[in-house]
Amino acid sequence: MKKLITYVATMLLAVAVDGQPVIRLKTKQTATGSQSAGVPQNTLTPGHSHWLVQFQNAPSLSQLSQLRRRGAHVLSYVPDHALSIVAGDDTSWDGLKAYWIGQLQPQEKISPSLTAMPAPGATSAVVVESYSDVDPGDVRTIANLAGVVIQENPDLLANDLLVWANADQVQALANWDEISYIFPASADLAAGTPVHGCPGALTTLGPLTQSVALIDDGWAGPSHGSADLNYSFVNVTQKLPADAVESEITRALQEWAQYVNVNFTQSSDATGDRTIAIEFVTGAHGDGYPFTSASVLAHTFYPVPTDPEPIAGDIHFNDVENWNIGANVDVFSLALHEAGHALGLGHSDNPDAVMYPYYHMHTALSSDDIAAIQQLYAARDSSPSPAPGTPSTATPPTPTTPSAPTTPVTPGTPVATPQPSPATPLLLVVQVPSASTAASSIALTGALSGGAGAVALTWSTNQGFSGIAQASPTWTIAAIPLNAGANIITITARDSQQNQVTQTVTVTRQGTSAPAPNPPAPPPQPSPGGPDTTSPSLTIVSPASSTYSTSASSIAVSGTASDNVGVAKVTWSSSTGGSGTATGTTSWSTPSITLYMGTTTIVIQASDAAGNTSWRSLVVTRN
Repeated sequence: MKKLITYVATMLLAVAVDGQPVIRLKTKQTATGSQSAGVPQNTLTPGHSHWLVQFQNAPSLSQLSQLRRRGAHVLSYVPDHALSIVAGDDTSWDGLKAYWIGQLQPQEKISPSLTAMPAPGATSAVVVESYSDVDPGDVRTIANLAGVVIQENPDLLANDLLVWANADQVQALANWDEISYIFPASADLAAGTPVHGCPGALTTLGPLTQSVALIDDGWAGPSHGSADLNYSFVNVTQKLPADAVESEITRALQEWAQYVNVNFTQSSDATGDRTIAIEFVTGAHGDGYPFTSASVLAHTFYPVPTDPEPIAGDIHFNDVENWNIGANVDVFSLALHEAGHALGLGHSDNPDAVMYPYYHMHTALSSDDIAAIQQLYAARDSSPSPAPGTPSTATPPTPTTPSAPTTPVTPGTPVATPQPSPATPLLLVVQVPSASTAASSIALTGALSGGAGAVALTWSTNQGFSGIAQASPTWTIAAIPLNAGANIITITARDSQQNQVTQTVTVTRQGTSAPAPNPPAPPPQPSPGGPDTTSPSLTIVSPASSTYSTSASSIAVSGTASDNVGVAKVTWSSSTGGSGTATGTTSWSTPSITLYMGTTTIVIQASDAAGNTSWRSLVVTRN
């Protein structure tokens, strides 16, 4: 196993650029200057702020030591030659020999794809990323102050929060120093579909943030020409046939090579220069980044010179996972995403892109992925057109231009949103009977057409309810539970090629009567052969409501779960930091969960032996 080289300066080394360096973020692609720039922003922790410190060349060990002596804490690397840090507002920068020191302005924290938000007052699902040193509780406080609706999701990355917000609220969130970036949420996140997140490819300072699209110049260097790379299989998972796993990973590498002049040659020397070593490992495995959680599926190191040889470009898969081919934790889809990191790409803001930070099943690159990689390497003359079902981009973006978020439906008005990917576009129409009701549930109807193969129709609400609807040309969802206040309902149609279209409606339930109970999850549908892809059914029985008030200092939660094969375990976690495993599976109960004054969100998750999961949330207020 290769060992991570410890010299930070080597890990951060980057080839000097001609002329002035630039800050290369998705919202800031301009040359900086030698002057410092401070932007007053809201904060819950007065006295220190988040800064960018840029150097003319790669920061030296002396400069890094000087930052530490001044009380600054380095959070991540930002191309070119810059560091994201947190430091006291009274920090003296004299003698640091920095090229530029400043703060991101609020507008520079908002994804370019959110500049055209829906009509005033209409909300969209967005992901709010905070700096890695920020307390998650502080982010929730900021979200509450901005007036947004928080949607609980146990699958979110550590520094992400999923909210429903309008344009003014997004701007209000960006005005806080603790917030680093805001970008569109995928339909899976908005619908509560179980997902896995990618923390980002690695440097010695940890993963890059969502705001970085490209890392330095890739393997081709400043010429942005061609690159000849090797790849070597150190070991692969024994949960699948080895030749099939190697074939899927090789296919993922070649998918990128179709569009740029990067040539991959298999090698037996895993430690050679310009070699991507590929291995399936568990726990601590010698690179300084142990797999401590089953939720992290893989990690990858960036090319030279951002990361040094021999670890540059290496891809490590977490072998604790239940790997599959063509289902669930899919080898090809994960390898395709991680190969993008190994070539120098950060994460895309486009939920349809392979490089979006939350993994999704893919069969090919999207136009956004292709446009991004062709900024690092010369386009291959014989590049094929993007495969059917991938989103298109008319003009290559800089560095990527994610698609606009879903536009909510105006109640009472049918809305049809075509998805241009398949030969027959997927078309979803939603008819909303009323924007306001005193009833505890509402029925929605609509129409569905087009798509490739079988189409699945699902629904979810920001109150934690979800279900599966019959995907017929004229469909009906008979009773969607409503809690008092605003209920944001998301309807999602997805075909067999993973093309999907989503519509969002908001229905306000009038009155202060008790909220609707947690509905039973839909019964599982057995898989007709092949890998098990059915998620368990999960119901919270006690307490009977998804929002609950009590004066007690703790609460025990109980319920039922079922699966077409069998429930392996039921786990719980709370927003105050507690977690554990419930007793029982088909009938389960948690121990007493500590409650503090105010609101605590408890998430229950059921898992089966194949790694399929489902979850329910409960919001408890201690009076």
